[in-house]
Amino acid sequence: MEKDLEIPSFGPTLRKYRLAAGLSQEELGARLGYETANYVSCLEIGTRKPSVELLFKIALALNVKPSEIIRSLEESG
Repeated sequence: MEKDLEIPSFGPTLRKYRLAAGLSQEELGARLGYETANYVSCLEIGTRKPSVELLFKIALALNVKPSEIIRSLEESG
């Protein structure tokens, strides 16, 4: 069973990377296999937490290395 990551700064970090990639919440959601922007919105506002697997999928969808996102999270800690 995947355990969700407890990362308080994940939402703002996700939003920063999504906007840098020029994607809307809907577009990122579609790349992740969701039909609506709702799940991405929940991640960004912090009502949902990503699993490790989802973090890797997000990195792939945003065309960045997972380590780059993790490093950014550590810095914003």
